[in-house]
Amino acid sequence: MRIKLASIILNREIERYRAENQDPLLRRAGELFARLSLRSFIELQTGFNESDEPILLGLRGSGERVPVQGMSDGTRDQLFLALRLASLERYLEHNEPMPFIVDDILINFDDRRAEATLQILAELSEKTQVILFTHHGHLIDLARSAALPCQVSELDGRPR
Repeated sequence: MRIKLASIILNREIERYRAENQDPLLRRAGELFARLSLRSFIELQTGFNESDEPILLGLRGSGERVPVQGMSDGTRDQLFLALRLASLERYLEHNEPMPFIVDDILINFDDRRAEATLQILAELSEKTQVILFTHHGHLIDLARSAALPCQVSELDGRPR
């Protein structure tokens, strides 16, 4: 009984410490994830699975903690992108800019989430070059209509 109680208290204290001292990368990724998911998730947290291995969780506004495998394909794509962007931003804080090149990352995003993503990429373009490839014409139209502070170029690869 004592060991069980001590284990529960220790786990709670570890979680409290983690929440108070979250890694800046995870915190920034959580901020980006909230924007990319249109606040369907409000932050990222770490936790433990049944095997006591650390896992990543998305926190909903209701307090529900959702593991990555419980997220839809589109939400997992948003999570991966948030982690990638947070890593790149951290890299850029201490290093020379390097281009961020992505291909069809918006394939599983609806138009509202795609527009939120384009806004974040436009903000990133103030720090480094961002190149987004897509073969979806509606995304080009969406980028143009969003009046983003960046250049949108269309290259038509069809033979003439």
